[in-house]
Amino acid sequence: MNELLSAFSKLSPLLAEITEISGYLWEKGWAERNAGNLSIEVTDLFTERELVVGGGVRVATEYTYPDLAGRSFLVTGTGRRYRDLAKNAAAHTGVLRMDADGCGYELLGAGSGDPAFRPTSEFPAHLRIHEFLRQSRARQTVVLHTHPTELIVLTHLPRYRNGDAINRALWSIHPEVKVTLPRGLGLAPYTVPGTEALAERTVEVFRQGFSVALWQWHGCVAIGETVGEAFDLIDTLNKAARLILLCRSAGHKPTGLNETQLAELVQTFHLPE
Repeated sequence: MNELLSAFSKLSPLLAEITEISGYLWEKGWAERNAGNLSIEVTDLFTERELVVGGGVRVATEYTYPDLAGRSFLVTGTGRRYRDLAKNAAAHTGVLRMDADGCGYELLGAGSGDPAFRPTSEFPAHLRIHEFLRQSRARQTVVLHTHPTELIVLTHLPRYRNGDAINRALWSIHPEVKVTLPRGLGLAPYTVPGTEALAERTVEVFRQGFSVALWQWHGCVAIGETVGEAFDLIDTLNKAARLILLCRSAGHKPTGLNETQLAELVQTFHLPE
């Protein structure tokens, strides 16, 4: 049996969902090489006694996360590929527990059985997002990052470089976008990947009430109660971006739904203004 499943059998449904969604990400071309990563807070799945299986080396974090003290996370490893996660997610993930002061973590177990397992290089951003989710008592426990092609293309086009413009375009191209993401997405200006600055800019997006942050020229981060929910948000937005680009490549500037039609959706589906 896989070492991670052997130690944490309660993770089996989560790992099955990660395996499924990882396949979708790879098939869509959103996960070149080792692009993208995933983390899920799993603290509440286990009793304290069940989590006393470590003995791993403590790894200090560059920054402190006091609100995450003692919390545990299932996270993809650095350098791991979604195409491999799609075959066996358990083999490419690990469970980490933050220490008592939120200044580091201990590896409780890794599917590879590798004591040198390290989380994704974007882990600082994941921790800041999880810290925000905990502080705000949000229901979401999943943080999903990937590189959706058409959404990234939109961030290269000057007309879509502000939130109002890109959300108006995405909402108007298909009614499902407004219904699924009534607040749209939040834009984060380009920032060096894996840095605290990117983490802070991403949290600021979520603090404004968005569920998806679009990193300029880089990719997307979504939060959800399940991996599938986070994926669906990005998938809906990227489908809309693709429709916009297809219309433009055909020489047509799409007008789509007007303000009255968008207002009808708000009223019909009782969406937030």
